[in-house]
Amino acid sequence: MGIWNSIFGEEKKPESEKKSTNPFNVSLKFAPLRLSANRKNSVDLIVRVENKSPEIHLVSVDALLPKGVMLGFDDACINKATEKRVGELKSGDSVEVPVRVFANSQTNSGNYAIEVTVYSHYIGFDKVLSYVKKSSSLRVV
Repeated sequence: MGIWNSIFGEEKKPESEKKSTNPFNVSLKFAPLRLSANRKNSVDLIVRVENKSPEIHLVSVDALLPKGVMLGFDDACINKATEKRVGELKSGDSVEVPVRVFANSQTNSGNYAIEVTVYSHYIGFDKVLSYVKKSSSLRVV
């Protein structure tokens, strides 16, 4: 069909009918803005996911901290990865997913990278349709 398309022209689809490989708008914020160094405290990483595609998506959110730092997704700062299963997100809807990040008495001051991946699944959470990665920096003072 490539020859016929070059002769007669290819039928163009409107922008609204094209499938997007990126079905989400993802934004990250911290509440409160930073952690205190050398103290046991926590901050919430709030992941806001908006479904901008016309389909319903099954959504999960993964967060990853660097190894070898005294930050974690538990009180002991051992877990460096976490997954939150959000569920179905309808077209045009948005959801905020809080992910708690902990520090302890051995946490040094500095900026620490956090990587967040938002997945779109199909037929359960075992299969991935697409994903969006975002990263942010957590400030510890």
